[in-house]
Amino acid sequence: MPTALIVEDEPEANKLLGMLVRLRGFQIRSAFTGKEALRQVEAARPDVVFLDLMLPDLNGYEICRALKSDKETSLLPLIIVTARIADENRVESFCLGADDYVSKPYTPDHIFQALERAGRWDALCHQEVVRGEIPFGRHDEAETLRRLGQLRSVTFARSPLALRQVHEINDAIKLAWCTAFECIDDRPGEPCLVLSYTLDRDRLELRFRSQETCIRRIAGLAQDPASSIYLAAFDRVAVDDASASATLTKSFPHD
Repeated sequence: MPTALIVEDEPEANKLLGMLVRLRGFQIRSAFTGKEALRQVEAARPDVVFLDLMLPDLNGYEICRALKSDKETSLLPLIIVTARIADENRVESFCLGADDYVSKPYTPDHIFQALERAGRWDALCHQEVVRGEIPFGRHDEAETLRRLGQLRSVTFARSPLALRQVHEINDAIKLAWCTAFECIDDRPGEPCLVLSYTLDRDRLELRFRSQETCIRRIAGLAQDPASSIYLAAFDRVAVDDASASATLTKSFPHD
């Protein structure tokens, strides 16, 4: 039976959330402080964590950072459940690698849908080859950051790259995103840039698609020593004019 860890300092709220998650076939463990949560994860890794941001010792952000900075727990599905509804809280959570965000008060369906999304992502992450796509638009920044955080987590967990190198790749992707914003006029409902990625045991391949002028600028930044795309040290940069795309490849060393 899969296990869910509920990290919530209010006993009744902890119990209620546990009851809902149990309906989906999970065995429930509870933690009422951040330190207790980290101890439980270290002792016996759960299959999913529900995490409140407001705890009496460590806050949820600190726990999220700790779990997503460890290769052993980077892919542990982490669902924030909190009364903080401001956009900046959602954005900060996704920047730190949270997989989902449920605002209080929630309905049972909110919890069940978060569990389903976590299950789909977990299954994808354990395929031999991980493939995905991230559209970059001018709206719903939080959702874009959520997907970027998940790409960062799976790259860290499934590659020999150090955390620093993975963050450098993340910074390179964000620069490509900003470059697309500068190049392309706002087109409601259409992404200014689309990233398709492929991750296997040998490499991470990032394929950007956009307007030709934008793609040329992104490829040019790979030659600029001051840019984060250059600093990410991709092994290969290829531009395809026919499809208006640029492919950046990071190969992994193997002992």
